[in-house]
Amino acid sequence: MTGKTRIWFNRGFSLAPIAGLMRAADPTLDVFVSVSQQSAHYNGPTETWIDGGNLEPDDKDGYIAWVREMIAVHEIDIFIPTRRRALIASASLPCRVHLPASIPTLEILDDKYLFSAEFAGEEHHLPTYLAQGSDDLERLLRDWPISEGEPGPCVKPRNGVNGLGFWRLMDVSPMAHLKDSERRCIRPEQYLAAVRDQELRGPIDDIVVMPYLPGPEISFDILAVHGKMLKYAARTKLGTGRQHIVSRHPLEDLVASIVAKFSLHGVVNAQFRRAEDGRWLLLEINARPAGGVVYADQVGCSLIADWAGLLTGRLTPDTIDRSEVDTEVAFSTVVRPVAA
Repeated sequence: MTGKTRIWFNRGFSLAPIAGLMRAADPTLDVFVSVSQQSAHYNGPTETWIDGGNLEPDDKDGYIAWVREMIAVHEIDIFIPTRRRALIASASLPCRVHLPASIPTLEILDDKYLFSAEFAGEEHHLPTYLAQGSDDLERLLRDWPISEGEPGPCVKPRNGVNGLGFWRLMDVSPMAHLKDSERRCIRPEQYLAAVRDQELRGPIDDIVVMPYLPGPEISFDILAVHGKMLKYAARTKLGTGRQHIVSRHPLEDLVASIVAKFSLHGVVNAQFRRAEDGRWLLLEINARPAGGVVYADQVGCSLIADWAGLLTGRLTPDTIDRSEVDTEVAFSTVVRPVAA
């Protein structure tokens, strides 16, 4: 035995710097991270593993057996899964498993259509429509006029993370999506044709269609305990590699009510974006730490550091300090070699 508390994260975004912040806050912590086969091993964790070893992706029984082995070999005290959560929650494991919400709640949060429906009729609701194939999508677009220079709808996969599959449907040049794919703009008839082509080749994932919001976007990094928000950092994304970070924001009461509604637990993230009429609409809740939470901690918000303290029992909810933060940060690119 090492005398240290040992935490393990399986997969996720920015886990290496999160692990580093936890260890810096509490030297009695070891923090392990498991990553995909293609991921580099960054500084921060005590040790980094390949998630699942050499198992096939669909080998559920093998994965649980591997998890049990890793917990035993490395004497893990707390397992924080960010993938395969339902599978892990259904297994009996020889350590504490930390989840950000119940499995039924996580299923809602991971489903953009069901998540939107939870807020129907509320001021911060983002209208979201479901397209289960090309016919549904064509019908929605027929009733959604798109004119030059005007914001059209945007589309995303019903389930997905990290902006994967996001496109704006606009009256742009037919070559726009090839010349500048980073703008994520495509003509609606081209997107629809691609959906139809995919249907001929096999099943297609459900798509959600929603209004495009001009922004800006605010990302709330939240530390909560069983539905009670203890502290947060609100990061307004200003573009050009800058963010404004505050620890007090006018949306605080609304965010606290959302945390309570889903009984969120640990470090999670809620994202809002401003609509054309000036309202802040709720885009999504990520039931995991967002990558940008490390910026908030670096300017004094201590969300990850305090989370580590709560996990180990070094801190209690009533001892969490809310430091006043109101600052702007900028980012630059640094090139450095990493281990393969």
